[in-house]
Amino acid sequence: MASPAPSIVQPALRQSETARVRYTVREIQAHIGGELSGDPETVIVGINSLEFAQPGELTFAERNKYAAQVRQSRASAVIVPTNFPAIAGRTLIRADNPRLAFFKIIHLFQTKTALQTGVHRQAVVAPDAELGDGVTIRECAVIRSRARIGRGTLIESGAHIGEGVAIGEGCFIGPNVVIMRGCQIGNRVILHAGTVIGADGFGYVWSEGRYLKIPQLGNVIIEDDVELGANVCVDRATFGSTIVKRGTKVDNLVQIAHNDVIGEHVIMSGQVGLAGSVRVGNRVMFGGQAGVADHLTIGDDARIGAGSGVIKDVPPGETVWWFPARPIKRTKEELAALALLPRLIKQLKRPQRKPRQA
Repeated sequence: MASPAPSIVQPALRQSETARVRYTVREIQAHIGGELSGDPETVIVGINSLEFAQPGELTFAERNKYAAQVRQSRASAVIVPTNFPAIAGRTLIRADNPRLAFFKIIHLFQTKTALQTGVHRQAVVAPDAELGDGVTIRECAVIRSRARIGRGTLIESGAHIGEGVAIGEGCFIGPNVVIMRGCQIGNRVILHAGTVIGADGFGYVWSEGRYLKIPQLGNVIIEDDVELGANVCVDRATFGSTIVKRGTKVDNLVQIAHNDVIGEHVIMSGQVGLAGSVRVGNRVMFGGQAGVADHLTIGDDARIGAGSGVIKDVPPGETVWWFPARPIKRTKEELAALALLPRLIKQLKRPQRKPRQA
């Protein structure tokens, strides 16, 4: 007889048994606020989803409709909305925004590997490069002449830091990241694996039967608290700087072309592509695979739907979608009208009855 299939248990975010972090529910509630009901001395050693949480773990329920799942969950404590019904025997923390509160708690349990700071013997560092206190440079990384790396920054294996590059404090430069000459990286910037900062912008002019390359003489400036996903490309400017302003977050496989200026706290989903000299305002959001033609301006708080092709300026606060991108309400109305066309065509093709003769 075949043995029964093992039950599926989703791994929790936990510390190792030898270095486990423990918090009481009271300590967690003090960290995120909210109202606590149940046993405040319950010990939490990890976090997990509502479906897979085990004893000793914390989870969250975003809405009251999950009350039955909370009742059945094996979790030791649950973060719930403020108006969540009482459940006998359950330790609950009521919060205005359970999801946000839960994400704040994740940071408390995030495993951080102890790093041995310093320069790996297989790294190559120019004699005139400047390294701040607590800088870590892993194997096979290359740091060119006159580069400056701020305190507490980690340069992962295989990264290339070009001549005259400046990197701020507390940054993470992932494996095989390339930062070309003269580019500037702010503080607490995260660049994930394979990202390239400062490659030449895509500029050519047709001359005498061939394409003549336009020299790209500018640089790239990445401001504080920016995060760029894996394999993102930010091209250097032809003149001046391509700029990504503070707090902007970019998903994997995004192209930011030469002389673009990206505002503060912008969100770009995967495979977004911006042509050259685009101006993006603050807090703009891009859905996946959206594309923007060159020399356009996208205003503050605009929303660009997934797969949209933007070929003209977008006013502040506008939400656009489709190709060519246009206001989303208008687009939906047009698509709804388009769906009626087959029926209208059938009606037009029907033989029309002649009016009866008097």
